[in-house]
Amino acid sequence: MKRRMLALVLTAGLILTGCQKPRSEAGFSVEQMNRDLLEAAQNLPRSSKLFFEDGLEITGLGVTYDGRPTAFDGCYYFPAIEAMTGVHVAIDWQEDAGYSSAVATTLLCSRKDLPDILNPTGFGVMDLADDGLIVPLDDYLELMPDIVSAVGKEHMDEWRASDGHIYAIPSVSTIRGSFSMMVRADWLEALGLETPQTWEDWLAYWRGVRDNDLNGNGDPTDEIPIALAEGSDGERRLTFLLNAFGIAASNDTQFCLLDDGTYTMVYEHPRYPEFLEAMAGLYAEGILAEGYEGFTYATIEQAMGDNTLGSTMTFAASGAQTAALRQSGDKDALWLSVAPVAGPYGDRMIQERERVSLTWCVTAGAAERGKVADIVRFFNWCYTWEGAYLYNYGIEGVSYTLEDGMPVLNKDLVANGFSDYRAVGINFEPFGGYWLQNAYLQCLFSGEDRRSLTDIQAQIYNGLFVLNNDYFYTQPLTLETESYVKYRTSLITDGVCKLRDQAIRGEISQEDFWLGYQALKQRGLDTVIEEAGTLYRTVLSGGGEQ
Repeated sequence: MKRRMLALVLTAGLILTGCQKPRSEAGFSVEQMNRDLLEAAQNLPRSSKLFFEDGLEITGLGVTYDGRPTAFDGCYYFPAIEAMTGVHVAIDWQEDAGYSSAVATTLLCSRKDLPDILNPTGFGVMDLADDGLIVPLDDYLELMPDIVSAVGKEHMDEWRASDGHIYAIPSVSTIRGSFSMMVRADWLEALGLETPQTWEDWLAYWRGVRDNDLNGNGDPTDEIPIALAEGSDGERRLTFLLNAFGIAASNDTQFCLLDDGTYTMVYEHPRYPEFLEAMAGLYAEGILAEGYEGFTYATIEQAMGDNTLGSTMTFAASGAQTAALRQSGDKDALWLSVAPVAGPYGDRMIQERERVSLTWCVTAGAAERGKVADIVRFFNWCYTWEGAYLYNYGIEGVSYTLEDGMPVLNKDLVANGFSDYRAVGINFEPFGGYWLQNAYLQCLFSGEDRRSLTDIQAQIYNGLFVLNNDYFYTQPLTLETESYVKYRTSLITDGVCKLRDQAIRGEISQEDFWLGYQALKQRGLDTVIEEAGTLYRTVLSGGGEQ
């Protein structure tokens, strides 16, 4: 194996934490850690930054996943908040399957009976705002300077709704990466190829995977050159190859910004015709496999581990697939993290992880009770170092210690990565907060320091924090204008997206695609483009008045 393929670039002094480690001889119990944290929480001193002498109760309706309401009953987090700030948080947690119904029932209440905060999942911020059920927070920004700082100027558009206003308390992640392009390093070596750097290099690798029995099973037709997760509705199609043609698309791959700052649909981008033609060529060559549009992250991970896939863009923390290959007897197997695919013009880019998630909206009921300012002040406290440490590390002396001023999580607590760490209520995702990179790394690598990473762990680290740093772009929002909501299903999901796939599969010609696209524009897609462009230009880009 060529050692340069395994080169690891690490930040000096960074404490890393994700693959399992042995427990200490004294043993470890999640239940005991939870009891210790809960006891410590009830004895925490008051915050030096915010305390409500007369107390403050915040009621809410929130959504959780994977049974977490039961798992988090009795954890340290909310008692710690109350001890430190005087705020009693009372959330009615609903499982995701029934959450929309729970919100619908709640919204039938009079305003005075609405909870103080609710998660907008299932209804959307703008629908709640248009009905006057939640309040804009623009006038309260001066009360949340720590949240504003965490979001950052370059990500303010992610925080705003499509009318330009801010309606939600966000969760913020400082981890820029999530995905990485990955190839089989051992297959590159078998083909006598270097790590792909150009579009021609990628074509050579993909053709090599297609034409050779690289998994050695005697069937030269079962290798898949590239697989990308496509999404169930068909909108998010071939995103990472679209990027290789210089098209910095939105998360659903339907919208983009042109070089002159124009916000429009990707089909209006000057490179889109070349992208579409190139994808049709890859399909005709058998590089895009028949059925390419059906890949999910689950089927991709299966193909990564069963020795049939040559390359993919997937979650960078996919080390289990290399381990599975080695356990099955392929001792030299390695899924290598590499920089994004470079297109014909040298474009290389990858979507940055969404920094801002819209977690809580403050209701009209809270406004009638005169509580908005206090609620905002509390959530801002969650973004101070006191609140952020409580969210990311738990309680000093119990779940973490300070070493040279850096919080270091209990090694037994992160020996199983994120599972035990979250089981005791740390990083309470349903409530949201400010997730710090140092805590993420400690969990990701199970407390191991930088000198102990295996070659598998090195690929995870490189994919998340090294190789993609020069290629990230902030995704433009999909603006849910009136015409977008009206025409999305008929003209986008069931319209242009299906035409695109037909053109890629060669079922219609490139010319027929563009004729069909123009017909869709005449039916209303041009209105979607015009409204979205105007809204971006006058509201979100700072080019006009709200």
